[in-house]
Amino acid sequence: MSINSMRGIIDQIQFQARQASGLNSSSSQAVVGSSLPFSDLLSESIHSLNQVQNNTKSQAEAYMSGASGVALNDVMVSLQKSTLALNLGVQVRNKMVSAYQEIMSMPV
Repeated sequence: MSINSMRGIIDQIQFQARQASGLNSSSSQAVVGSSLPFSDLLSESIHSLNQVQNNTKSQAEAYMSGASGVALNDVMVSLQKSTLALNLGVQVRNKMVSAYQEIMSMPV
């Protein structure tokens, strides 16, 4: 797999992760166009995944405690966003492990 095709895949994954976490498109364009180190992008992605999970947890707890203004449908949508974000994170991890294994199996 070529570097350009991997870059395209990574850009698509990052775009989908930002959509799942609720960030607007202008901020996603700024990050895609920037030249941040990969470790920073990975840390940012993990942080946003954690933030989505925490927001979902707090919203579910608020609904279970009977807080006003928290509807069941909002909680369910939030849970689905959280599930999608987690699944995306797992798929990114699997892709990274696969790419690492492919690189390690290359002859020197």
